[in-house]
Amino acid sequence: MATEVELKIDGSIATFTFVSEKANVLSAATLEVLSRQVAAAEANKQVRVGIFTGGGPTFLAGADIKELAGLLTPSSGLRVGRLGKAVLNAIAGSPMVSIAAINGVCVGGGCELALACDLRIATVSAKIGLPEVGLGVIPGWGGTQRLPRLIGSARAKELILTGQVITGEAAASVGLVNQVVPDGDVMAAALVMANRILGPGPAAVRAAKTAIDRGLNRDLAGGLEVENELFSQCFGRAEAMEGLNAFLQKRPAKWPQEA
Repeated sequence: MATEVELKIDGSIATFTFVSEKANVLSAATLEVLSRQVAAAEANKQVRVGIFTGGGPTFLAGADIKELAGLLTPSSGLRVGRLGKAVLNAIAGSPMVSIAAINGVCVGGGCELALACDLRIATVSAKIGLPEVGLGVIPGWGGTQRLPRLIGSARAKELILTGQVITGEAAASVGLVNQVVPDGDVMAAALVMANRILGPGPAAVRAAKTAIDRGLNRDLAGGLEVENELFSQCFGRAEAMEGLNAFLQKRPAKWPQEA
């Protein structure tokens, strides 16, 4: 049975759950379904946060190895690499703030999906890593690029070049995940985080995410220019007027619908 992607939308939160009779894996078919589900969530203008998690004891055990074993030509590798990157880039570039709620095995392509998310929360006993070199290949869906940017090149090289898989607790210690929680508590923690994100101004949150993501691709001077552009745009919105006046009047902000 292929891994399914179940989408549930509850108000401003979309939850994407990977479900399979066995270990959850990212086959080409699953990636295509995931792409459609992400697009469907984005089309709902109420959705502001997306939570990705696994049904059962596995978050995502990477790509479908049986499928990859039948693709042993450079052209086939290029095709599957581009497909995975396209889907994960869509998650990374989405206006939704994405949270990976890692509840078990999260390796290979599963780890790369988590790295494409804005935030990561893992259980203490989660197993996280990029063990592709043990299969004679390298991470091909962004792992060699996103992990160094997240935790630094030296630590990233150690994990990628050895193929080491670490616990959620160890991942938190190196900055790979934002938060580590007891087993069974990851969805509750993700929902707490999601609701914190939903509290501030919606347009401001989107602008801050954009500033960070676009700035990372530039030097400091270029990043500051990106920030200045997005900062100035805030002042043309009713949201900023409401937020600033609410602060001065010592009352909760009532964000305008246009935001």
